[in-house]
Amino acid sequence: MTNLLKIIFLFFFLALAGHQAASQQLLDRIVEVSKTSGSAEQLLLHLEEQSEVVLSYSNQVCLPNRIIFNKQKGSIKFFLDQIFETCQVEYIERNNKIVIIPVKSGNREFHINGYIIDHDTGEPLIGANLFDFHANKGTSTNNFGYFSLPLNGGQITLGSSYIGYNTSLTQLNVKRDTLITIRLKPMPALQEISVLGKPIMSDIQRSGSGIIDIPVAQIKNIPSFMGEPDIIKAMQLFPGIQSGNEGFSGLYVRGGSSDQNLILLDDVPVYNMEHLLGLFTIFNPDVVNKVSLIKGGFPAQYGGRLSSVVDIRTYDGNQQQLNGSVGIGILSSKFSLNGPLWKGRTTFSISGRRTYYDLIQKAIPNDRLTSGSYFFYDLNAKLTHTLTRKDRLYVSIYNGSDDVSSKYNFKDITQSIINTDYDLTTSQLNDEVVTGWGNTVVSGRWNHIVNEKIFTNLTTSFSDYRFYNQQQQSNYQNNDWSTINLEYFSGIRDFTAKVDIDYYSSQGNTLKAGVGFTRHQFYPGINVVKTELSSNEKRDTTYGGQIIMGNELHAYLQDDITLTPTLKVNTGIHMSMFQTGKRTYHSIEPRLNARLLLTPTVSLKASYSAMTQYIHLLSSAMVSLPTDLWMPVTEQIEPMKAWQTSMSAEWQIRPEFNLTAEVYYKETNNLIDYKDNQNYFDTSSDWISKLTSGFGRSYGLELLLHRKMGDWSGWVGYTLSKSVNRFDDINQGNPFRANNDRRHDAALFLSYLLSPNADISMTWAIGSGKPVTLADEKYFAPSLPTASPNTSGYAEHYSERNSYTMPIYHRMDIGANFRKKIKLGERTISVGIMNVYGRQNAFFLFYADNINKNTGEVTRSLKQFSLFPIPLPYVRYTLKF
Repeated sequence: MTNLLKIIFLFFFLALAGHQAASQQLLDRIVEVSKTSGSAEQLLLHLEEQSEVVLSYSNQVCLPNRIIFNKQKGSIKFFLDQIFETCQVEYIERNNKIVIIPVKSGNREFHINGYIIDHDTGEPLIGANLFDFHANKGTSTNNFGYFSLPLNGGQITLGSSYIGYNTSLTQLNVKRDTLITIRLKPMPALQEISVLGKPIMSDIQRSGSGIIDIPVAQIKNIPSFMGEPDIIKAMQLFPGIQSGNEGFSGLYVRGGSSDQNLILLDDVPVYNMEHLLGLFTIFNPDVVNKVSLIKGGFPAQYGGRLSSVVDIRTYDGNQQQLNGSVGIGILSSKFSLNGPLWKGRTTFSISGRRTYYDLIQKAIPNDRLTSGSYFFYDLNAKLTHTLTRKDRLYVSIYNGSDDVSSKYNFKDITQSIINTDYDLTTSQLNDEVVTGWGNTVVSGRWNHIVNEKIFTNLTTSFSDYRFYNQQQQSNYQNNDWSTINLEYFSGIRDFTAKVDIDYYSSQGNTLKAGVGFTRHQFYPGINVVKTELSSNEKRDTTYGGQIIMGNELHAYLQDDITLTPTLKVNTGIHMSMFQTGKRTYHSIEPRLNARLLLTPTVSLKASYSAMTQYIHLLSSAMVSLPTDLWMPVTEQIEPMKAWQTSMSAEWQIRPEFNLTAEVYYKETNNLIDYKDNQNYFDTSSDWISKLTSGFGRSYGLELLLHRKMGDWSGWVGYTLSKSVNRFDDINQGNPFRANNDRRHDAALFLSYLLSPNADISMTWAIGSGKPVTLADEKYFAPSLPTASPNTSGYAEHYSERNSYTMPIYHRMDIGANFRKKIKLGERTISVGIMNVYGRQNAFFLFYADNINKNTGEVTRSLKQFSLFPIPLPYVRYTLKF
């Protein structure tokens, strides 16, 4: 066993021990008292008897004469807080007893911890800001809306803020560590943005760079394909992120490929996020609470991918009342419903979406020989339960799938010929094909506040992606018949357990640590052939790839340190190990982020990240297809490794207005690609011999002006970048442009609130064409004398990979939403047009042969295929209740 493995196992043991220590702390021990009123001395003695814990204090501790407990059962700390509510004391656990000592509030630092939530729904606000104006220090909530802030005792004023909510001021007289809940009210439409005179924490003050937080409200306003708001396509409008092909949902970040993105849904990896080959994605914005994308300066808690992290968190559900929505569009309909099961304690959230092309087709009579259908669906469900003020449980489920089917029915009857030996013959052929792909994601989480300084989260999860193809062919010829069933299956399945711990020290820095284990199961193409004949002969054959197992361990440690009021550093290390077959790989990845405040509204940031990826996506085309295979590292294929450094400057022009300029440089080793002249469409057999590894380099400049709120909102971004790869077995070993190397890329999104009941929006994107590989010439290749007959034909010659650049891409989309209060709630009509001016952007290029009828001369011309050659309108109706 390697030393790294020993370290990770030790880390795992210590993390679990820390997570379970909550119930073992004296102050958290639950006791039941029978005496509920009396003097401090009387109640302390009674509490000592009931808890069997020694309570030690000196005569310098103030002892109130009259106290009344408001309940009979609670923790020891709960009863002590009630006894010393008007006193300045501190509790220290020592030698299995609790020592109570007096302190002066001015000299004592306490922790204010708790949750920031939506005032109306109780939904946790992820990334909300909290700021103490007197101490000039602040913090942000974590992924569960929790915060902890060390402050000196006495009178304090806390400012709380979150995009789309009114800023709140909370007055506290701090005498001890305090657990509170802060409720923020949503900001009404067209309300002026209030400024408190002192800055609330903003993006420029956090240490991380290359982080994009997209308000869900803005995502819903972006014009989209068929009126379906799409989180991933919204991300494609930001600098450094490309889509690959027009209309598709792939993410190509800073020169990376689509498999280099870690897509997380409630902290669980998703391996295929596409519906309808990428025209839609699986994420329903109606159930999304928070969306973040990290493209540089990766915190140590993330690992396993090279290019980006997309972190999507879903709603817990309304704690106060039942509400929901129903939406009807051209291609699909959806619903969502959430509310309390046990008011203030248990909430649920459920949503679903389905297309209905197949239902419409079935209702239409069809006498043709061939028929087909297609549909996809999504189902999200979440249950949240608050056990105590310190314990919460979460269960999240996602299930979705695409289903494509086709049928071919042919029947031919030949009549017998009179006065001959020929009989009546009957031939019938039935062919049915069903193809599908989909994801299932399940997670269970337990949050626990150990004390005012420690927050823990235990997660177990299951992620499954599968692709299947079933074909049945029945052939009848007179009295003879045969049936052939072909089945194909591929996919990847993960089982994960992990523990994450947040430690908020008295010095104001936040320490994060965690450890996790994932059991991977890879299904690299399994084929089953079943044959049955009229002669009662049966055959059943299984062949193809065997299931491949992989074990992955990871541990991390990071510290967010405030060195001075202007200098903040986030440093950490991510360690991982991957074992498959007889080979074990390990990696140590340092991370560093630094932020320097030049003024309260201007900051400089720098970052360095090292990343390792142990799994690869074997793609058979230039676009992502469900047939693509996820495969692990092997003895021949080593992990991909990358390091990236970046520097940025951020200026908060106004509280809602940010300007960012960032430069980056990234190098990647052990990139995987197919060798020249390989058969891309056979990925399941002998796939290792067809691959080669190489080196990649990318660098660029990104500019972003972002306004997140107000009557006018949106952003404009620009990217200047270059990405180059080099493989020994590709392009004769010479460097070539990466598949998604686009020198210039710019995008604009604007949304304007006409009134509280109407808004309009538009997007416009323009960019350099992507590189493609085209044949230099076409020639006749005669067959050799020793070759089989009829092997001659035309062949094409390719001299250099990605040497041709497609035409410039640009497109404009517009949309509008009209809302109205009705008896049932609020209805919204969304209308828009994709590709307003009918730009025919090239989806792919091809050569066409032109024959001169007079001379017979053949010439070739370059043609293009456009996916959306004309303006495409959409309309959608939504009812909220």
